[in-house]
Amino acid sequence: MSTTSQLIAKYLDIYKKATEHQLTKDLCQGILSDKRLFVYFTQDLNFFEVGLRLICKITSLAPDTYPLITLARKIGFFANDENTYFQNCLVLLKENLSDEDIIKYGDKTGSLPGVKPYVDFLKEMIDSTKFTYAQLITYLWVCEAIYLKWAHDLPRNENLHWKYQTWIDLHDGAHFIEWVDFLRKEVDKFSMAEVENMFVKIVKLDPGFWSPQNHSFQH
Repeated sequence: MSTTSQLIAKYLDIYKKATEHQLTKDLCQGILSDKRLFVYFTQDLNFFEVGLRLICKITSLAPDTYPLITLARKIGFFANDENTYFQNCLVLLKENLSDEDIIKYGDKTGSLPGVKPYVDFLKEMIDSTKFTYAQLITYLWVCEAIYLKWAHDLPRNENLHWKYQTWIDLHDGAHFIEWVDFLRKEVDKFSMAEVENMFVKIVKLDPGFWSPQNHSFQH
């Protein structure tokens, strides 16, 4: 059994917790309110920008040409397609929110309590030299695999507004499946002993993004 299969099988309970949450179910049904979507995206944009810096570090540590080029190409995708979507969607959502909500939940607010530990850990991985390529690529794999899991598997309504459908499309389809498959194969080059702690760390941090502490997600 591969390393990634062993990890998911051993920690299936907490992995399922990281991949199943009401917010993405509502998103895929097209019933997520503009307020909740705005809060989610302002928080995810904070995460995205720190994560982009981290993937640049991971790319610099790539052990050979193939992962180097694959990771570098993905940086370009994040900086273009995904970043453009964030900006366009936030402009749209602000049109339907009060000035009070925009100020309260806007991008200058910083990370909410459930998100902050995750973002802080990303910053630690950027700043510290103690993390190996094996550990960092494991972080990236499980982070992306979690998104693929809900985007690919959750039932969705037809004719969703682009603010929902584009976010799903960014995390599903051939392009994203191939990306996650590349990351999985990179992780499978390493032993459980080398990557297990990182897998558990990320899988435990991820549900905090959707926790009740982020009370605004529930309204």
